[in-house]
Amino acid sequence: MIGALGLLKWPAIVVDRRGMVLDVNEDAYSLFDGDLSIKGKRLFAADLQSRMRLDRLVNQIRLASSKAGRTTLQTVVTRRQGRPVVVDAFVQGLEDDLFPAVGALLLLTDLNETLQVSQNSVMEIFGLTPSQARLGSLLVEGKTLKEISLDMKISPGTARNHLKAVFLRTGTRRQAELVSLLSRLR
Repeated sequence: MIGALGLLKWPAIVVDRRGMVLDVNEDAYSLFDGDLSIKGKRLFAADLQSRMRLDRLVNQIRLASSKAGRTTLQTVVTRRQGRPVVVDAFVQGLEDDLFPAVGALLLLTDLNETLQVSQNSVMEIFGLTPSQARLGSLLVEGKTLKEISLDMKISPGTARNHLKAVFLRTGTRRQAELVSLLSRLR
């Protein structure tokens, strides 16, 4: 299971019903630093408040995994510098025998990460030209239209024309709406 998540490039950790780490993919390992790590087979946060939130999450996993049904939980790990890491826990209920040792799958979202959208996917899905797809991808990365025109070595007017074409082909009307749409293509 963790190997498949590695293929998706999504940081993931599998824990048992007591919160002990069973497996970690490479993308999750890349997030570990002085603020977030594994100590004693448990996910560890250097920040006291974050550590308490992780302990609360483990207790919730323990409770939810002893009941029927599936549960989704969430917590956050604060960093000394930069944005936090969001931890989404997908808890397997008691009746799920597919992976009996597994208590939860933890998916980590690094809010410092700059989203990258595949230009090929954007071209294929929306029928955009390479230049239009690049413009859309750069918007998702947080660049302004002026920065994009400099990066792409085009005039601001040409960038606006590309943006209008992207709006038309994606069915969006505003940059925020376009970024929201394209960012889902992870």
